[in-house]
Amino acid sequence: MPPADRKRKRDYGSFADLDDLSDAECVEHQDPLSYSQLQDDDQPIIYLGSSEQGKVTRAQLGRGGNSAQTELDFLELSPEPESFPINQGDDIQLPSATPLAPYENSWSDNIGPDPEEDEEDSAKEKDVEGENGTSPTSTHQEWIRDYREAYLREMLWLEGRGGRTSPAVCLGCGGAVAPTYRCTTCIGAEMLCKTCIVSAHQQNPFHFIEVWIDSHFERITLKTLGLQIQLGHAPGQVCANPDPPRQNDFVVVDTTGIHEVNLSFCRCDGMKPHFVQLLRYGLFPGTGMEPRTASTFPIVRLTGNVLSKSSRDRYHEFVGMVSQWRHLKMLKRAGRGHDTGGVAGTALGSCALRCPSCPQPGINLPNGWASAGPQIRWLYRLFVSIDGNFKLRRRLISSNDKDPGYNAGWAFFVEENRFKDHLASQWSLPQDRSTCVAHEAVDKPDRQARGLAASGVIGVVCTCHEFRLPNSVGDLQHGERYINVDYIAFSAIHWFKVLELIISYDIGCQWHKKLFERLAKLPKHLWPTFLTLLIVLIPKFHLPAHVEYCNRTYSFNLTKGVGRTDGEAPERGWSRMNAIAKSTAEMGPGMRRDTLDDHMADENWGKTKKCPDIFVAKMERAIAGKTKYEKDHAEYTASLPANFISIWTQQVETWEADPAKNPNPYEVKTKGVSEQAVRLKLVQEAEAADAADAETTGDSSNLGIVQPSLFISAGVQLEEDQYKLRVAASQLGNHPTKKQLTNLAERSNILRRRIAVWTDVQKLYIPEAESIRLRQDSASTAVDGKPSLEAYEIPLLLPSSLPVPSKCRPDLVKYEAQLREGQAYDALEELRRYLRARSYHYKRKHINSRGTQASVSANTRSNTAIKRVQQGVDGAAVRYTRAYKALTVLRGDEADENGNEEQWQVDLQKLRPSDIRGLSEGIFGDSEGTRAISWIWKSRSSTATSRSEEDIEGDTQLQDALRIEFLKSRARANRWAEEVLLLEEEMRRTIAFFKHKADWWYSRQASLIGGSTPDYIEGFLAYAMSQVKVYQVLQLECERRWEEGRARAWVKPVQKGGRKKKVTEEDELDIDTLLDDD
Repeated sequence: MPPADRKRKRDYGSFADLDDLSDAECVEHQDPLSYSQLQDDDQPIIYLGSSEQGKVTRAQLGRGGNSAQTELDFLELSPEPESFPINQGDDIQLPSATPLAPYENSWSDNIGPDPEEDEEDSAKEKDVEGENGTSPTSTHQEWIRDYREAYLREMLWLEGRGGRTSPAVCLGCGGAVAPTYRCTTCIGAEMLCKTCIVSAHQQNPFHFIEVWIDSHFERITLKTLGLQIQLGHAPGQVCANPDPPRQNDFVVVDTTGIHEVNLSFCRCDGMKPHFVQLLRYGLFPGTGMEPRTASTFPIVRLTGNVLSKSSRDRYHEFVGMVSQWRHLKMLKRAGRGHDTGGVAGTALGSCALRCPSCPQPGINLPNGWASAGPQIRWLYRLFVSIDGNFKLRRRLISSNDKDPGYNAGWAFFVEENRFKDHLASQWSLPQDRSTCVAHEAVDKPDRQARGLAASGVIGVVCTCHEFRLPNSVGDLQHGERYINVDYIAFSAIHWFKVLELIISYDIGCQWHKKLFERLAKLPKHLWPTFLTLLIVLIPKFHLPAHVEYCNRTYSFNLTKGVGRTDGEAPERGWSRMNAIAKSTAEMGPGMRRDTLDDHMADENWGKTKKCPDIFVAKMERAIAGKTKYEKDHAEYTASLPANFISIWTQQVETWEADPAKNPNPYEVKTKGVSEQAVRLKLVQEAEAADAADAETTGDSSNLGIVQPSLFISAGVQLEEDQYKLRVAASQLGNHPTKKQLTNLAERSNILRRRIAVWTDVQKLYIPEAESIRLRQDSASTAVDGKPSLEAYEIPLLLPSSLPVPSKCRPDLVKYEAQLREGQAYDALEELRRYLRARSYHYKRKHINSRGTQASVSANTRSNTAIKRVQQGVDGAAVRYTRAYKALTVLRGDEADENGNEEQWQVDLQKLRPSDIRGLSEGIFGDSEGTRAISWIWKSRSSTATSRSEEDIEGDTQLQDALRIEFLKSRARANRWAEEVLLLEEEMRRTIAFFKHKADWWYSRQASLIGGSTPDYIEGFLAYAMSQVKVYQVLQLECERRWEEGRARAWVKPVQKGGRKKKVTEEDELDIDTLLDDD
């Protein structure tokens, strides 16, 4: 069948087109609940052909490209070309670290739609020649070729005693004492005894000392060895009246580092204040009153500018040395000096510090994990998150030829040459337009990238632990193009040969479409041959900005087997990495990649050290959440009819087993105008406008400009997000925990950044808003450096909020009015649903109020359910009121062509507190003869099928309301229970990983990069043993802390000492839970 005539089908049974499959099982996804505009490839769950025999069958990725071979064999890396066997007890091993051959490409940094402009910019590139006129590139290549391995060998030599292994005789004093100490700050690092090392540092108290223990060095402080700093007297003199600081705790910051020291002030007669004594000794006190911290003068002032002779400029040479040092330290820590292939055999990504808690076959997964049953198989899933960062950009400075860098794809960045060559071969592929909403204005800043070699980066992290993955970062040129995202994402994923994968991506609903077609165009070594299940979800905080279909289909909260994962891990990591964005923007490409690699490794190591504490905090929170929400769900379930519980449970279990084939039980069936329908219509209108502009002008370069309809849609969504954040902040209570405040601050920062991007676009469409905002800012300035307004207080100044909306562009007024109308109808429908549920629970409470012990328990359950439903009533009322007020401002008293009221004026009215009542409830004081139904039940969109809240059997609307609340309650309880199980498995994997790393280093006691004399051998052995000790200590600390936690059933210990404040239920609220779109 010719490709043009092929029926448009998408196969989710394997990597193939349905019409071309011969030997692969497949599952075709059909979703009757999706919008007509959404195709069948909108499903987030993708089954990748797991047969009954446990094999991933061979299939076609698709057709395309210039290759004559259209059938692509996934099993090329497997000994058996026809299948990938998964037998009982087998582990899927990681690929061997085979280095790829040197690679050249024809990519230019100046890729883009306007090569002429890029050529002009590239003419302005900067370059720096070496000291003797040699080019940096030749010096760089010479060092790599002739010196790198030798440098690494000598650095490992320094890990030993350097041949100073004489008998127990100290060269300093000649005494018969073993010289086991050395100073790593002093030049030469001579081995001395304890007495000599202390004596030698009376005038150099801020040096670092190491002691030889068994087979390696360990750091020890001069404070521990007994060195005393006495202020107020000449060196060597004894003070008759010393005055040590409180708790003998004093810290000095020096150019060599941060030191804890034994320091005593003098309180002899006539002595000066403490701060004066410190200054006269050459220490700058941190405070004038009882100082306990000081810095040396050299760290404050490293150079002088008084004399005419200035310091010699060796900045560029120094930068080169820093780069080489950083690179060598990376190789050393990755064990490249102890590997059979040496430095030259380093594989891509092998120097990246790995996450100890993620599933890694052959390292921390149990035997037989691949054949585990469905009840526990989800515990071995890999969770990753994808996100772009447009602050980590790079200016068009230097080039890869002039500054190739040293890491060459061995750490977190992908290998540049292969990446750029792939982009060049696929650059002409069109980027599909989004069928969802709010991405253009909120998630995409200016992508034209004029004057930039990189407009940002794409990064992949493990979702649960926020670790950077190997080969998980790469540059963007013009927005988040899928060809960039695909290459980087699967470069990271291929390191983890797991069977099931959960990917979180803020535009995942669009990205996963046609994914298999794009995978066919990736290099073969990136094909995910090992996967049997791929689920794409959207991070929790980003999800509300999507259409209703996405909120039902891509939700972490509603997906089985994900625990309490929120998918927002990249956002937290970017907030830390952005601190160096301005610096790296001015670097050449190689220096920038190496610098970011170094910072990412440091970030990963910081998390590795904190694993014992992190999992304790997570487990305490998870156990408390599991207990609370399972109790809530049990109480709510007890208040509902048992026959309906059975039906609803069956419906949701069927949907969870195969979401693609079964109806989504979380769907609310509404009539009338819908906000999401209006949003979808605006997206379609924007696409049509873009296409018309491109056809008229023949220029598609302006397609990135935000259409006014999408701009308004994004603004309305931001307003809703502000409301949710305000509610979450108001429910914190009087004594919020640090965890709650931190989570709230993170989400506030994310919202603030989105608002900032949106207001930049607003300057184009509503210039008056900027002047109003400036006046408001000047009237409310902050005095402590903090933002004058909280993120949820920033005025958005939509057309309905302007003093005179009529002065705004008419199309903007029209678009907001359409959205407000849909918003009002949605809120009214939601309000009725919650009122139905509230009335039902009131009836149940009345029935159970009989005074017995059982009825008291039932009454308590009813009160809990009523409280939860009342929160929904209040929220829906607020949303309706906000939408109605905006609608009346925008449309006023408009009428149709016959002078009659518009339909919305008939259906929608001002909502008063007395209107918010159930279907059979009257206003207080009304008798049955005078009672009238509230107008909210008479609206056109009302779908009431019964006039009695007791008639659940015949009232489909009441069933709908109770079913959704029951299912959400069940989902909350299940996610918390899953979180506990997932954390237990992650803790087991962490301990197994640390043990594996200790064993790995223990087996590498000798180096294979040269150096066979005893002093070299001792250095290689010493470094390996020091690494063994590091991972053994981490393993033991994890085991100790976690056993303590299990012994107290993970109940947070009561704080000792001080006055214990009373903790209320509001104090224990979790911000993540408050912000969940449940």
